[in-house]
Amino acid sequence: MKKVLFSIILSSLTLAQNLDLNALRNMQATISAQPKNSVFDSETKQQNSVNVLELPINEDEYVVGPGDVFRMNIISSDNISIHSLTVSPTGDLLIPSFGLVDIDGLSLRSAIKAQQRKVLKSNPTAKVHIQLSQMRQFKIKVIGHLRNPGYYKITPVTRVSDIYNAIIEKEVENDNSIDSKYNNSNNTLNDQAILYADIDNMIKYPELSKRNISLIRAKDTLKADLLAFGTLGKNDYNPIIKQGDIVKIPLSERSASIFGGIKIPGRYEYIEDESLISIINIAGGFRRDANINEIEITRFTSAKQKFTFSANLADAKNIIIEPEDHIMVKYERDYKRQDVVNIAGEVNYPGYYTIETGKTKIGDILAKAGGYTDKADKTKLFINNESISKIPDREKNRIMIIPEQNRSAEEKAYIKARMLTKKGTIESTSFDHANSLLNLNVTKNDEIIVPENFDFIEVLGAVLKPGRYPFDENISFSKYINIAGGLTKTAMNKKFIIKAATGQRLRYNRKVPIENGDTIFIPEQLEFNRWTVFKDILATLGNAAALIVVIQNAIGTN
Repeated sequence: MKKVLFSIILSSLTLAQNLDLNALRNMQATISAQPKNSVFDSETKQQNSVNVLELPINEDEYVVGPGDVFRMNIISSDNISIHSLTVSPTGDLLIPSFGLVDIDGLSLRSAIKAQQRKVLKSNPTAKVHIQLSQMRQFKIKVIGHLRNPGYYKITPVTRVSDIYNAIIEKEVENDNSIDSKYNNSNNTLNDQAILYADIDNMIKYPELSKRNISLIRAKDTLKADLLAFGTLGKNDYNPIIKQGDIVKIPLSERSASIFGGIKIPGRYEYIEDESLISIINIAGGFRRDANINEIEITRFTSAKQKFTFSANLADAKNIIIEPEDHIMVKYERDYKRQDVVNIAGEVNYPGYYTIETGKTKIGDILAKAGGYTDKADKTKLFINNESISKIPDREKNRIMIIPEQNRSAEEKAYIKARMLTKKGTIESTSFDHANSLLNLNVTKNDEIIVPENFDFIEVLGAVLKPGRYPFDENISFSKYINIAGGLTKTAMNKKFIIKAATGQRLRYNRKVPIENGDTIFIPEQLEFNRWTVFKDILATLGNAAALIVVIQNAIGTN
């Protein structure tokens, strides 16, 4: 009996041990299957990704530390051994059969040589090949006015921009999750409790600084300027983060503005001790038409007082920008810009062409563009001028203020005409009109459009076969109606021609010609209910009778 009991206990222990070993193997397999080289990670969410190096690792600059993994191949006369070795938390590396070697804080080149010396001391004839197979990960503290301050996991090649971009992504992610929660109308009571718990996350934080990021390293503080890094490309503005660093990202609070003859005008975050030439470079530098010797700076001396002074390029290195400075780089008065027009549509070489203001005509541009194509409609020419279109139409604005019922016939006619023609636009109405426009001088930013000749008219409305039909100047209005299958039973007596050139809707008569692209429109009678009309008539009569009674009573009372 005792032997049986002992056997059962032994079997149970063996089974439990096997289960534990299997569980351990499964866990190790799961861990090994996951990517290990994470550039960025937070305490709350693991983000695994493969390290993407900007450059090959510099063996003299890379500092080895706990967690770095080395691959070591040792080839001797009687054996080949391969090892994956991880630097311990104390900075030691254990090489099987050879012992410990301290490599913490050494450069990668020195660490590799130290390992080789350790092996060769015991086995001088061995061939030792060593390489860094996996970079370590460590946590650094990120502080500032953030939704997610705290500790983030990085690698020895992580720069400030990597952390900043990851922070911004988490800010955007939070905003999106909040929006999705609060835009969901199907939330339950439990969901509402969650929403109230997340109320702190609804705070809309101001813009984070990109130019005043601090890298606190022991007793020293480095500065990161990501805007300057993006503009100038110098890594000094975007340092690599080291183990033990604290990254501080404040809010963007103060700014200075620069406008005029500058490539990227606008407001820029202020940094202390920045020179005028520095902010000019950050803003993309001078335009070709900038007057580098006429720079005007307006500066506040107090909350209500300010003064203006002038500077030039020679002074730019010595002038220090202050918060809320307004910098205006003036233009060269005599700078000659190339004036251009654009010709598009059915011409052989469409595109932009230079002009001489007051001399170049539309016909000259047409000739430069190689003339009309075979598909061009020579009766139609459209000229649009962007500059003219931006001029306020004060007459239209005046009329639009007036209630429609109070407008005069002339005012209504003006609005109608303006709706048919865009300000700054000329449209030809015939072949002769198009030819006359060729002698018109072009102005800068004109757009000339030559449309395609489609050779069709449209018949729409109350006809049996509405659609497009080939244009023939010899076919009459009634003939087009017959081609379109004739009128329907619901057709009205009114007939219209909508002109392709102007968009005008004209009542048809024999004096109105049918031209290429025009639309023939036959209105259809609207269906109605006779009983509804009869009820409306009765209601109107009833109201009239009641009004008569009221009037009679009023007269009788007096």
